Amino acid sequence: MQRQYRLKRRAAFQYVYRKGDSASAGDVILLCARSREGLKIGLSVSKKVGGAVVRNRVKRLLRAAIDPIIDSVDTKYMYVLVARPSLAGKSYDSVCASVRSAFERAGRLK
Repeated sequence: MQRQYRLKRRAAFQYVYRKGDSASAGDVILLCARSREGLKIGLSVSKKVGGAVVRNRVKRLLRAAIDPIIDSVDTKYMYVLVARPSLAGKSYDSVCASVRSAFERAGRLK
């Protein structure tokens, strides 16, 4: 995922949590809310997922799973992907499938 698409500010995360709609797909929860800034995607991986090494691996997997579908994602929204603890042991292919499924369930793919 390119840096220009990253959601960074705490206030933006809180806005998506408060106002956003959610869609769940196995190991990933997708929250989405309207955006004035264009497409922004944030990742949320809590300590329940594992230690720092495991959390960073999960974040890398999620960023890599977003890359193939980034062109088909609706650009009028901000998104937050929340990783469930079961995502820690998954392979790249299953993470990609979960992320794609979450976007499809939310109806945010073109």
